[in-house]
Amino acid sequence: MHDSSKLVARVLAGAWRKIPPALEISPAEIETVTPLLLQTGAAALGWRRVQFSNVRNSSAAIQLKEAYRYHSLQAAIRENQIQEVVELLASRGVEPVLVKGWAMARHYVEPGLRPYGDIDLCVGSDQYLMARTLLAAEGRRYRVDLHRAFTKFGNEPWHELYSRSRPSRIERVSVRILAAEDHLRLLCFHFLREGAWRPLWLCDIAVALEARSADFDWDLCLGPNARSREWVACTIGLARCLLQANVDGVPLAACTERMPSWLLPSVLKEWDVRSVYQRHRFPMASAWRRPIRFFRRLRYHWPSPIEATIHLNGRFNEAPRLPFQLGACALRSTNYLWRFPNGTYSLARNVKN
Repeated sequence: MHDSSKLVARVLAGAWRKIPPALEISPAEIETVTPLLLQTGAAALGWRRVQFSNVRNSSAAIQLKEAYRYHSLQAAIRENQIQEVVELLASRGVEPVLVKGWAMARHYVEPGLRPYGDIDLCVGSDQYLMARTLLAAEGRRYRVDLHRAFTKFGNEPWHELYSRSRPSRIERVSVRILAAEDHLRLLCFHFLREGAWRPLWLCDIAVALEARSADFDWDLCLGPNARSREWVACTIGLARCLLQANVDGVPLAACTERMPSWLLPSVLKEWDVRSVYQRHRFPMASAWRRPIRFFRRLRYHWPSPIEATIHLNGRFNEAPRLPFQLGACALRSTNYLWRFPNGTYSLARNVKN
């Protein structure tokens, strides 16, 4: 069970390093894993492992190589777009904090190894409407995912995270990024909130772990409460278990080896079925337009144990997950029925990066 997911993990393990580990893989295995890597944005990392293997000249490996070249070109385009967006916002006194995307890609040995589509920017609540107006005037020129403070990333206090953020340069402009401790915690929360369906996000966590400085503050990273500490520790444990992330020097409190029994199987299942990704493709709003097609895919709208636990602010323990899943499903259904009559509700979202 989940053999394809385990194969994804084996191919991606250590792929981000300057000298990735050698990979032994059969022609049948590379044919199996390539579509999964392409669909989840991890194809460039896959090529980095495969290029020195015995299957580097196969048709599947060539697809990975082409994806690597494409993402390398896109990285330069995205960097230029970030500079333009930051300059646009700065012209009206708006200073955003850049999260995910480039903020992680800069830690990879090559920017093209970490593709991203949207530019994720967080701004203070007092500047949100101005920033949204400025960006709306640009139409579809930029793919910006604008966030009001950090409400989507654990709803942590804006002033605290902003005060610890620091400027970083992208050629001609300076853009704020989170402190390493805050960003790692945010990456862990985002990975879990989205049901852990994308292996590239777990690679981000492994990269952030291995790129941390000697004075990294683990108490700050783990967060102020037991739930936050469990979430971070379990996610780092997954990076160690699935991707062989180097956890030397990581305190036991930040990397548990005793993950709840349901967690690892849930991740492997999500890497197989990618239910959140399918949910974005077939949102609840489509049920009224194409009911037969929608109901065939209704199973993707059942929340996974991981996302249900996060949405209900639950603990990562051995308690049954079904009550969390039922509760998350009830909340989602209530939210849909509450907003649908006004014509304002849609679950359609872009696949986040």
